[in-house]
This record gives sequence, C-alpha cells and structure tokens, in this order.
Amino acid sequence: MMELAGAIVFLPREGNGRSLMLEDLLFDPAALWLAEALRRAGVERFLVVCHRDDQEEASACFPEGTEFITTGTDDANQRLGAFLHGREGRVAVVTRPVQLLGEEAKALLSGEVYDAAEDWESGVCRIDAAALAAALEEGMDFERALTARADRLTSRGVWFPHAHPIRAGWRLRAECELRARNDAAARLMEEGVRIVDPNSVYVGPRVTVGAGSVLLPGTILRGRTAIGGACEIGPNTMIQDCTIGERCTVNASQLNESTVDAGTKVGPFAYVRPNCHVGRDVKVGDFVELKNSTIGDGTKISHLTYVGDSDVGGHVNFGCGTVTVNYDGITKYRTTIGDNAFIGCNTNLVAPVKIGDGAYTAAGSTITDDVPGDSLAIARSVQVIKKQWAAKRRNRRK
Repeated sequence: MMELAGAIVFLPREGNGRSLMLEDLLFDPAALWLAEALRRAGVERFLVVCHRDDQEEASACFPEGTEFITTGTDDANQRLGAFLHGREGRVAVVTRPVQLLGEEAKALLSGEVYDAAEDWESGVCRIDAAALAAALEEGMDFERALTARADRLTSRGVWFPHAHPIRAGWRLRAECELRARNDAAARLMEEGVRIVDPNSVYVGPRVTVGAGSVLLPGTILRGRTAIGGACEIGPNTMIQDCTIGERCTVNASQLNESTVDAGTKVGPFAYVRPNCHVGRDVKVGDFVELKNSTIGDGTKISHLTYVGDSDVGGHVNFGCGTVTVNYDGITKYRTTIGDNAFIGCNTNLVAPVKIGDGAYTAAGSTITDDVPGDSLAIARSVQVIKKQWAAKRRNRRK
C-alpha cells in the first residue's frame, strides 16, 4: 500500500444552504466518517474547503492541525497551492458529498489504477501533488486543474470509482447509514472483537474496542469511546465518550463522559452520568445512578442508590436505598466517604458531609453531621412499641 501525502476535502453546500457532509450518518457527520476512514488508511494531513459558517462545525470532524480555506476567497488557490507544495507524492481529493469507508479508503491508497479514469462524477481522485500545484500556478481553477491532470490513466492522477455518493432523501440516507453500521462492525471484528449480531450493534467511527471483547445485541457505542480488551458490553447498552478498562461488564446500562477502570461490573439498568471516575473491581448494580463522582477501588453499590457530587473511597459498601442529598434547590454540595466505610440501607447523606474511614451508618439514618472514622452514626427516631395496640384498634372497629 502506498502512502498519501494528504487529503483535500471540499464540503459544498446544497440548495438548502447546508452541506450534506455535515449531516449525521448514525450519530456522526458524514465528514467525520470520511476523515476517520482516510486517517486509518494512512492520511495524516488534511485541508478542508468549506463555507465560512460551516468551519466550526467541520473542525470537529477532522484531526487537530487540519487547515481550513473559505470557499470563494481570493487567496483560495494560493493556499491550496501552498498546501500541495508542502506534500511529496500523491494527495486524495474529495470534491463531492461521498461516503468513503474503511476498505474503500484503503483501496484509494493502494496505488491501483482504475478503469474509470474519466469518472469526474465519482468526486474522489488520487493525484500527484506537484502536478496539481503546477496546474494551479498556470492560473487554472481547482476543478479545471483536476480534470486537466487526472483525465487519463497516468501515474499523475486517477479518478476513484468506488466512493458511494451521498444525496438528499431519507431512502438514500438510510442506505448510507446501513453501510456505515456494517463497516464499523467489520472494522471491529477484524481487530478481534466478537459481535454476536452485527445487525443490531451500532458503533461510531472514533470508537475503539480491544481484542477479545464481546458486543451483545442492542449495543450502541458513540463519540470518543474506548473500550479495553476482554470486556462484555450489552445487551441493550449505550456508551458515549467513555473510557472503559479491560475485563469490564456493562449490562443494559447507559454511561456518558466517564471513566470505568478494569474489572468493574455495571448494571443491569445503571445510569452513569458525566464526570464520573469509577475505580477497579467496583460493582455498580441495578437502578444505581452516579453523577460527577469518584468511586474508589473495590467499592460495592449494589442497587437502588444515588451517588451524586461525591468522593467515595475504596472498599465502601452501600446499602440498598442510599441517597446522597446533594442539592438544596440553589447549590450543589459534595459528600466525602472514606475507605472501608459501611453505609446502611436507606441512609440519606445530607451534603456537605464527611464519613470517616471505617465508619458505619445505621440503616434508615439521615446523616447531617460528619461521622468520625470507625464510628457508628444512628440518626433515626427511637423505636416505640405499644403492646396490644393493633388488637384494641380492631376491637373498636367491630
């Protein structure tokens, strides 16, 4: 496989004033799918030509260091030429809205000569950077320079016939999304990931999954999500912009913008909200919600618990029904729980409050004051028993 010196990508606007390349395919713009396919195939430098109002949106789709040129400016050709003069070898040029996925991007870089050399309508070509720069210096506009230099099967440039056009219309969009889904699944399976049903797993272009992991049906992986090896994800799980360590299990849960360390089990029916760091070998069980919290190694939050705005130590046990009461209607406050603490069932921790290392809270307590280490806090009414009260009540009703 040859290496391309760079890629020039045009994001033309359609009649409705929006570029089709900035429309989502699955969860990400078509331009992002294109950029990631070219980057994985070996392209390191990008130049993007787009409308001024599209530049901010487009910049999120291309790697850091991408150069941008505004469509129709006086210095556009000059800046294109400057980009080309800095490249040795060939560049990929994308002039139309197209879907170029993994194997297609690799084929573009392969150096193969195609029969469809005059297929300008394909919108993608591979061309010698110096030849294209020379054409621009001769005063040609960019489209004419391309057709002048790539209209024959020569070593200077060839059109690439295998790019899939992107056009308006829900049927055509659905076709592109199906292609994207299948390509992403194939990429992960080639890297050693087992996908039990590729037809029911949806993976974004920037997602990485380690070898030996299993994706079960209903799994949705979005954004910049990185999952380690030997994990089991799903069924019916959505993870967005998260880093998941090795040997983790995430079952029927949703995780967002957080980090989960190795060996942790999440779910079923857990909800991890942004800015959480869950340590190693932690259990986050059913109907547990975490938000803006750190959870130490070996801690168990087994069920029906809310932990928000909290710093929790290692090997803490949360009883069922624990709530960190973090909000007074105006301000959010933090809760701190030390290592090896034991939080009894149905405990309310009214922040700001600190529970010391090794401390216990009695079941049913509402804790409003700090608890020293190795202490027991009981904050509930004293039990009163009125003997025969129920029998007397029943007799009165008769």
